[in-house]
Amino acid sequence: MLLTPRQKEVFDFLVSFLARQGYAPTISEIQDHFRLNSPASVHEKLKELEGHGLIRRHKNIHRGIEITQRDSDSLSFVLANFDTNQKLEIPLLGVIQAGSPIEAVLQPEKLLVPADMYSPKRFALKVRGESMRDEQISDGDFIVAEPSANKPINGETVVALIDQSEATVKKFYDERTQIRLQPANDEFQPILISPPTRVTIQGVVRGLIRKFS
Repeated sequence: MLLTPRQKEVFDFLVSFLARQGYAPTISEIQDHFRLNSPASVHEKLKELEGHGLIRRHKNIHRGIEITQRDSDSLSFVLANFDTNQKLEIPLLGVIQAGSPIEAVLQPEKLLVPADMYSPKRFALKVRGESMRDEQISDGDFIVAEPSANKPINGETVVALIDQSEATVKKFYDERTQIRLQPANDEFQPILISPPTRVTIQGVVRGLIRKFS
């Protein structure tokens, strides 16, 4: 596949950003990185990459750029770098549901993460389900979460434990008399928990890792 130098630069940036951060860049982040004059210039380049089958854009989804070409030189390069000594281990505590809550599963293992995603307090969970799809959290992804002494801010994505037995990943909303655990997929209904003391926040999601096979 023959890309222009600029197209390759943009694609390399998308792949590198996704591998490093665990999610896609926004239009403004791409614009700032390449010092482009307007968002329209970004959309033009993304349309060209989409025409080559390298990416897919999901309309009306924040950070809705998906890498679809798995065999590109750029992707291989980034993933090869990701497998070097620039990674550190955090605990992988099992599987969490992005759908209806399931019984919490603790199977302590280790997951290698990029150095800039590492903290000794952080832990990882493998996601099952598609209820957080519009936040770019998909089935098979690994979320990286960090415990916090403070109550989450409304709208943050959290690892929530319900009745000390069921774990789920959802967006958090404290509505005084109840906790609303909001999915990011219109096919799923929010989970309403009352009284709020039934919910324990295990951590706030700080990153995401997607492994390409």
